[in-house]
Amino acid sequence: MLKITVQKLEDASVLRCKGQIVVGDACSILRNAVLSQRHTRMLVLDLASVDRIDAGGLGVLLDVREWARSGASVFKLMNVTKKVEETLELTHLQNVFEFCSVRDFVCLLHRAASIPSWSADQSHGADAYDSCSCSVKWQEAGPAFQGKPLTAAS
Repeated sequence: MLKITVQKLEDASVLRCKGQIVVGDACSILRNAVLSQRHTRMLVLDLASVDRIDAGGLGVLLDVREWARSGASVFKLMNVTKKVEETLELTHLQNVFEFCSVRDFVCLLHRAASIPSWSADQSHGADAYDSCSCSVKWQEAGPAFQGKPLTAAS
């Protein structure tokens, strides 16, 4: 069973996934959770609690990547587990996705706050997100996100 918690941070959405991203209900849950984030400029999937992904799950990740691109959004994977990383390597998809650490994500948020909004018909400056030179201090011991999470599975 896959559970997803959605956290909105400004115009970014973090989807924390817990469980397995496998063909069936899990893929539908992930797809629906992503599609509910229509107006996000940055979509990050936190995979820290994902212990397995199969071909169906990889297909959904590829669909999400294309969905984000068509809507002029930045899409990144964060906290990829060893098992998910191995699956990406076996399928030669590790170079298809963009990855970020929690620290990178905080930096991306900082950059996003300083870049004016764009519309879907404008070309977006995704590379502006990639070259962060912010001075955000991050403490590993603190919680990554605070706020009231929404559960997409319910």
